[in-house]
Amino acid sequence: MPKSLISVGQLIDHSWDVYRTRFNELMTISGWLILTAVFYALALAFYPSASTMEAGIALSSMESFGVIFFMLTTMIIAPIMSFWIYTSLARALSVHFAGRKPNPKKAMTQGKKAFVPALITSAMVMLMMLLAIVIGFGPAVVLATIGSLLGAGSLVLISNILLLVGIFVAVFLTAKWMVYYILAPLITIIDGDKGKVALKKSRALIEGRFWGVLIRIAVPKLVFVIFGIFAMVMVGHIGSILIDVSGGISLDLQLRITTMTQTIVPIVIAAFINPLLIISDVLLLRSLNE
Repeated sequence: MPKSLISVGQLIDHSWDVYRTRFNELMTISGWLILTAVFYALALAFYPSASTMEAGIALSSMESFGVIFFMLTTMIIAPIMSFWIYTSLARALSVHFAGRKPNPKKAMTQGKKAFVPALITSAMVMLMMLLAIVIGFGPAVVLATIGSLLGAGSLVLISNILLLVGIFVAVFLTAKWMVYYILAPLITIIDGDKGKVALKKSRALIEGRFWGVLIRIAVPKLVFVIFGIFAMVMVGHIGSILIDVSGGISLDLQLRITTMTQTIVPIVIAAFINPLLIISDVLLLRSLNE
């Protein structure tokens, strides 16, 4: 007889227990995310001031470097680093649940090997979301286009009705497939199943338990994220107080420090919260497999 799914309370408690037990190993991996915070700090140190941007003054070479490096970090470095940390943490946790002590260096090497397969699986999940939108809005768009080309007002009217129906269809399919396939990248990283196989396995594990899985995916993450937001607000509040009480600082410098704080603090908090989010998903996947 199959075991019942792990409860939400157990997911939260067990995630915290694993987090405490393997804190050093997990943070050795997740801490690399702080490197992106260092890159952001470097970019913002040379970023043009607000007065320069408003005045439309030509940027110096160092200011241009700040703008380019900020965009490079945002669009390339941070996403790659974040996904590599995700695959590496998942590999480390698979070792932990196998009853062995994770080796952060080895986990990051394995995470690098799993990077491309997991990325492809993630892209396929995103394509499924896009397909849901196309199915919902496609008929209305096609009919409206034909109606406009032929000057048939009746077809345009029908397309508007289909558009209303399509909104509900797109939302329904997007939500349904997002839950069905959300564990597919994790399956690729841990079990080695790739692409369509990972998607099919994720759906097979979740089908018939949609609401139970949705609650177990959403609630632990919500709890951990709220905790992270609280810590972020507290740190930001302390930073604001320090800036306000400091005298002799120009407005541009105050804005620069504030921007750095608002950019860097969330990354640092995320480095501490990310392992908890992944642990809960791994625990849920293990429970589904059982």
